[in-house]
Amino acid sequence: MARVAGKKVVITGGAQGLGACFGRMLADEGAKVALTDINFDGAKATAAAINEAHPGAAIAIKHDVTSKDDWVEALGEAAEAMGGISVLINNAGIGTAGSIETETWEGWRRTQEIDVDSIFIGTQLAMPYLKDDQPGSIINISSVAGLIADGMMLSYNAAKAAVWMMSKSIALHCARSGYDIRCNSVHPVFTRTPIIDPLVELGGGGEEGERRLVRQIPLQRLGEPEDVGYCILYLASDESRFVTASEFKIDGGITAQ
Repeated sequence: MARVAGKKVVITGGAQGLGACFGRMLADEGAKVALTDINFDGAKATAAAINEAHPGAAIAIKHDVTSKDDWVEALGEAAEAMGGISVLINNAGIGTAGSIETETWEGWRRTQEIDVDSIFIGTQLAMPYLKDDQPGSIINISSVAGLIADGMMLSYNAAKAAVWMMSKSIALHCARSGYDIRCNSVHPVFTRTPIIDPLVELGGGGEEGERRLVRQIPLQRLGEPEDVGYCILYLASDESRFVTASEFKIDGGITAQ
């Protein structure tokens, strides 16, 4: 269908999990994708797999999202390779567990740096590229943990809530500045990717740990990366040209309880 033909997409955390899924789905629908990740070997492998199906559609870029210098280099390399940047997907993130009594300062800061600060740095630096390649779309991956709290997810709750509200602020700025650039946040529930491993272990590990997560979800299953990917595809496409400052819950109904 080529729903995103001509789109030039930067995806952070593109080596595995959700980021790799987004890259595959967007390339299937006609986009060029730049997969950035600190795990460069993983990003190269994912890009190679995409290029087998769609020659020249993907590139891999080594990228520490907490580094401003890395952002400058990654965005420049992506823009040169793809002929611009029209979509930014801030997907890189980590999941952490810890309460106000058990979380460490180092754990708190690491979560904020990767899950929040990187979006501020990257989006600010990406704005000139997005303004030159309108219509544009900024998609920030938050979580249901940014909307509902857990006593053992202090740092993650705070970080993902910040992503949710930052997305709205970015969206309003772009709209009021007259830019054809939208910004939305996406809030998955427990999805079958490595980021939920700490939660599975917290619940006892293995199948039992997964069952404990599933019991909280009305649809009674974990999310699959593609469940989130279809939302990303919509937000990256021009089908969503009138959609901004919104949050998309891909959550099996958990936030309705």
